[in-house]
Amino acid sequence: MMCVRCCEDTANQVAEAPDGSHAWVVYYCTRCNFSWRNTEEPEVIDPAKRDPYFQLKGVDLTNLMHPCPIPPLKQE
Repeated sequence: MMCVRCCEDTANQVAEAPDGSHAWVVYYCTRCNFSWRNTEEPEVIDPAKRDPYFQLKGVDLTNLMHPCPIPPLKQE
């Protein structure tokens, strides 16, 4: 499935409504780590309507900075 943020075929369904109603489904992209529900507003799940600033189509993710550095574990 195509990811709505990086536009690669790297998204998968990871959850759905537990009552079997298909009221909502959650998808996750293994490339850019974006997750979304099928019930999100079009501005979130339609690449044509998403703010281009937040799109990652064609971006080399290995060159992006990690937004939250993780400090080393405390040694006890």
